Parts: sequence; structure tokens; C-alpha cells
Amino acid sequence: MKNYLLKFTIGVIGGFALYSCGKLDYENKEFYKQEVYIINAKSTAAAERLISNMEVFTFADTLRILNDDYDTELVHDARKGIAYVNYKIGLGGSLPAQEDLAVRVQFDQEAVDDYNTERNTELYIPDKSLYSVNVPYDETEEAFTVIIPKGESSSALIFTIPLDREQINEYAKFAFPMKIVSCEKAPLSRQYTSFMVASLVINFTQETDWSGFPIPRIPEGRYHSARLQSNVQENMSNNIQRVYKYITRLGDTPELANQFTIWGTGVWSFENQGYWNNAFMYNRLYLNDSVRGTYTMEPVRQTPDYPWPTFNYSTTQGISENNKYDPKTKTLTLYYKNVIREDYIDILTYVGDDPSVYDGKGIYGEWLYPTPVGAGNRIVLSWEQLRSTGYTYWLPIATE
Repeated sequence: MKNYLLKFTIGVIGGFALYSCGKLDYENKEFYKQEVYIINAKSTAAAERLISNMEVFTFADTLRILNDDYDTELVHDARKGIAYVNYKIGLGGSLPAQEDLAVRVQFDQEAVDDYNTERNTELYIPDKSLYSVNVPYDETEEAFTVIIPKGESSSALIFTIPLDREQINEYAKFAFPMKIVSCEKAPLSRQYTSFMVASLVINFTQETDWSGFPIPRIPEGRYHSARLQSNVQENMSNNIQRVYKYITRLGDTPELANQFTIWGTGVWSFENQGYWNNAFMYNRLYLNDSVRGTYTMEPVRQTPDYPWPTFNYSTTQGISENNKYDPKTKTLTLYYKNVIREDYIDILTYVGDDPSVYDGKGIYGEWLYPTPVGAGNRIVLSWEQLRSTGYTYWLPIATE
């Protein structure tokens, strides 16, 4: 028995030793073909060879409140903008470069010409006085020389473009079409040797500065909705188009200050389609920045205070944080995100403090709560009926 165990132990050890001596050495072995390629830093896929209308900079102007009458002064963003067009010149494969690789990259005028012909545009390669670049340009070869250093797998070709806000239309005509023309010590990719950035987009935003002045309270009541006005088919009942949304506060306690419910969502009226598939057409709105005066709008999640969630259908409605109320025009701009896979901007214009909802029948008949199986969807005929669903926040009910 001891002799058997000894032989078995020696056999196992010998087997491990044999396996160890015979294993493959994977270090410093290249398992893929090394090829030189080009790609843009903002590209999202290797096969992508063109980025049109690249957003490169945003000028942020400030609307400063001057007095209690909400007179304003527009302060322009005086910064000198800078845009970057960043290309990566890379070496494919599993190993880095074994020596310095000099890659020659040129502008591809033919690519711009084809782009203009196909799209009826007038893009052009900007003059060298309008940008700087991080690598040398050979006037004789008409090429940029990008070095991939030994031990590395890529290097950058970066164009830096100073921006003048008065010339934004010209930047929209800029094109940076690049192609790799040679690399003496490594083969070029058969597919990925060219890339073009076509048209640089400069954006403008406007922030409101309320410093030193109180944020105007959003008035509660009835608002005319531009979106409901334009969506006739889904907001028509009894030959009446429902064009109003309603805003009510959550309560009067300090912790509920500047918090509201918006009745009606996306492109649907609460009067006409208030209750749909065990959900309500409403959203929550609350102040998120007392200096800029911006509000967050978000879908309602079902809680003890909210009896039903916001109607979402086949998607999950997103959250927006840049909603604003303008006290001069009494308009509230709302940004609905991902409502049945669509984004909507709605302009609500304050009509008055009458909070009464339509007292009649919508396209789905009278209100029934709870909804019997197969009964479909119902409108809300009164705030009292809404209270019966379990909604606990403030409502414009005379008896409360």
C-alpha cells in the first residue's frame, strides 16, 4: 500500500512538472496583425468614419435681474472659446510599438469635395492661421508627422481652434478630413485610415442670476399649454379641445415650499385623459437653484402621498432640471424627457387662478374609481374625486 502511494505521488508530481515545463509562453507574443489606424476621440464605434455637426463649445450668457420689477440686463459671455478636434493615431494588435513609428497624416481634400457634393454644403479645410496643432507639419510632404513612441500603442493629433462668438457661422463650415498616407515600419489598416469631422457647432445658453432678489413664486391655477394646443386629436372631447394644464402646490409648510404638482404631462391633458392604465397624467416640480431660478420636473413614483405613478406607457420618463418660470411673461418652460421615447418642450402661459377642471365627460366617459376590470380609462371630473384616490397633498377644495 505504501509503495502504491509513493508511486502515485511521484506520478502526480512528475505530471505537474511535465505540464509546467511544456506550457506555452504567451509573453511578448503578437496574436493579431499590427496595423496603423486613425479614429476621432468622440467616435463611438470603430467603423464610424464621419462625425457631422460636432458640438465643441458653449457660450453661457447671464440674464441678471436688476430690480423688484424683474427688469433684466443680458451679460454676454466674454470668454475666448476654444475648440478641440482630437484624433487618435493607433497601432492595433496585442503588443505596443517595438520602436518609434513615424506616421504621416494628410488633409483629404477629396473627402471634403465628396461631402459637399452629396449634401449640397460648402465646407472647407480652414487656413492654418485659424488653428494650432500639437505635431509638426512638413510643408514639402504636406503632411503631419505623428510619432507613436516605442512601448506605446497610440499618439494624438490635436487641432486647437480659438473661437470668436461673432464668427460662429464660419466654424460651421470647418472640416478636418484626415487620412494616413504612410508608415514605414508598420502596415496601414485596410479599413480605418481616414476620418472626417465636418462642421463645428457652437452653442449658446442663458442663465438667470437672481442674486439679491427673491425667486418669483410660480402662480397656481390654470395654464394654457402650447403642446396641448398643437395636439388636437388626443385632446378633443365633446367638440371641445382641452388646452389647459393645472399647477397646485404640495402644501404650506416650510419643507414643501416651492414644490408643485403639474396636472397634465407631455402632450396630454389631465382634463381629457387624467387616469390611464393605473397611472395619472401628472408630474412633480420643485425649485433646485435659488440663484438661477431653475426647477426640476420628474415623474411621480407611487408613494402613500401619491396614489398612482406618472403615466409612462412603454418607457420611463426622464428628469429635467432646467425648467424656468418667467415672471415678465408669466410663462413656464417645461422640458419633458423620454415620454414614450420622445422629448417635448412645452410653454405654459398663466391664464388665472381658477383651478376648476372640466365638469363633464371626456373621451373615456365619466370617472370611475377604482376602475373595474375592463372599464378602460377615465377622466377626472373634480378635485374631490381626485382626493378619493388617496392623494394627500394640497388641492383646491373649498371644504378643506
